[in-house]
Amino acid sequence: MPIDINVLQDEEYKEKYQEYKNKVNIDKLTLFLENIETNKKYYRTAIHKNKRYKKTVTEDTSIVKQINSFINRITDMNYEKLSEQILSLITKEYMLSYIIENLIEKSILHHIYTHLYVDILGKIPYESKHLIIVKQCNKYHKEFFSSVTNPDDSSSYEKLCSKNKNIDNIIGYSILIAHLEKANIVQDYIDRVLQPFMETLSVSTDEEVFKILVSLEKIFQIRFDVIPDTYRGILLRLKGNTESSKIRFKIMDILGL
Repeated sequence: MPIDINVLQDEEYKEKYQEYKNKVNIDKLTLFLENIETNKKYYRTAIHKNKRYKKTVTEDTSIVKQINSFINRITDMNYEKLSEQILSLITKEYMLSYIIENLIEKSILHHIYTHLYVDILGKIPYESKHLIIVKQCNKYHKEFFSSVTNPDDSSSYEKLCSKNKNIDNIIGYSILIAHLEKANIVQDYIDRVLQPFMETLSVSTDEEVFKILVSLEKIFQIRFDVIPDTYRGILLRLKGNTESSKIRFKIMDILGL
């Protein structure tokens, strides 16, 4: 049943609401609600398991599935057509969480198309998208950059796979942040990402370092006209300390030496 807007203006309602606010920590409640994970697979939920019953598919469910299908098919070749179709289907604000979370997840996993996903994010017409995007950025920053150790009984192979996967995630996330900042969708994130990212250079193998340098080169090209002195200094120290000519030459390419 819709809420009568006049109720919100009623003096008794305002008084009771203020009493409630004084008793409850609204900030904590808001933080709790904002951090509830979205069920991205909600459209697969069915009430009836018996095959005699046909699963009811709502219009919203159908639209979200169609949008996700378009997102999964995006390439540079079909972007113009599919992006127009995606944006034309985003007509209800409460769908945003499902769509934005899918776009950001795709950006991290498939960063060859990150610029396309971010372009769609920039064109979504609802201002509330910014809160959802920032929430996702914070979530993945905490997940990827927090110090996570494997159990003592983990095999060397498991530890290596976990480390390699996290490096890939950090690369994808960092490229995403660079594109988001370039598009003015988020601000003041790049240093929070690059500083811990570059710290991994000192604890990585030569193969991992080269992989990181390739991604850093791309990030610098996206985000900076001139590479900041802080990052130039880190790369110059690495160039002086490494025994790998491959790494030295890559650093020289990045810095234009």
